[in-house]
Amino acid sequence: MELTLRKALVMANGSGQMASSSGSHQPSTISHVSALVVVALVFALAPLRAADPLPELTQPVNDFARVIDPESAREMDRMIRALQAATGDVVVVATVPTIEPFGDIVEYAVKLFENHGRGIGQKGKNNGVLTVLAVKERRVRVEVGYDLEQWITDGFAGETSREHMAPEFRNGRYGAGLRAGTERIIGRIAQGRNVTLEGVRVPRETTGDRGMPVPVSIPFLIFIAILIISRIGGGGGRGRRFWGGGGWSGWSSGVGPFGGGWSGGAGGGGGFGGGFGGFGGGRSGGGGGGASW
Repeated sequence: MELTLRKALVMANGSGQMASSSGSHQPSTISHVSALVVVALVFALAPLRAADPLPELTQPVNDFARVIDPESAREMDRMIRALQAATGDVVVVATVPTIEPFGDIVEYAVKLFENHGRGIGQKGKNNGVLTVLAVKERRVRVEVGYDLEQWITDGFAGETSREHMAPEFRNGRYGAGLRAGTERIIGRIAQGRNVTLEGVRVPRETTGDRGMPVPVSIPFLIFIAILIISRIGGGGGRGRRFWGGGGWSGWSSGVGPFGGGWSGGAGGGGGFGGGFGGFGGGRSGGGGGGASW
């Protein structure tokens, strides 16, 4: 900017000198006015030239496109801060008018996640999630950090985008759609971390949510069937020894075949408002999902 200003002053001074050398008897104030006009134009046009297509993320909810209603923004802010206070994990929401000059929202989301070197989540832990909505392109993308891919799988992110956010976006309800998606993402992370957050519903378990391949579940069912048949078919002694004693207490402890349990621990909110320390240099794992409408 300093160099640009210097050039502007040189140009204005040069035009003033040309006017003087031509023998004009106009007052010298004209040259000063010319200089001021040039400088004003430089300053007015500079922001347009220097506009960054990747805005800086500073808050849990960054509504650059100005499409989120205040109630949805407040509720998302509350849920995001509650999750961070309970687990240290970070969820960020952003809306942008367009992703131009980027042609792909996936590439754009990865770059926005990096946030000019202050990536979402903690450095080394990479425990962040970004949901970005592009209004002009009518696209939404959920970008996930490495550590949270175990719960926010590609399938879960895609389903959340298609079935819980996009239907609201079609009706112009951007805030409602982002709020629904954010609650579902936060609920899944809280479930995985075994904490309970007030006012956050745990998403219903659906096939493939946790990325467990179907072939893994079939041998498990066959194994259970063999054990049942062996007990019925006269292998009573071995059956009693296998199931007796200490046994496996996974079911009673709340750890099912999906792991992690459905609930437990104490989460809670608090710490709402004020600064937000969710940008500690985390990185995206490249996973996620999205939708268009």
